[in-house]
Amino acid sequence: MTKQEFKTSVGQNKIFSCKWINNKGEVSVLKRGILGTNAWRHTNIATQGSVNEHDKYVLAYRIGNGLSDDNRRWVNINPETVFEVNGNSIREWEIHA
Repeated sequence: MTKQEFKTSVGQNKIFSCKWINNKGEVSVLKRGILGTNAWRHTNIATQGSVNEHDKYVLAYRIGNGLSDDNRRWVNINPETVFEVNGNSIREWEIHA
């Protein structure tokens, strides 16, 4: 999945969950997140232009009422290794999207 395909499937301004293989070869899980370009509203960052995204990764921000400030943080998601979005495997997701 490309970066743009991932962003399109998740949707702008929508909360999503996903699982992917990180650079260490381990499974990473994001239970509630929002795309980084929209996440500045949930942080102390002043403007949307303050958010910079890596060329190969999708930037997301973990959100949730039960998260402590230490757990509210940015994550870089490698869209090429994502295997689950919103509880659906990628193949199922691509069919239903």
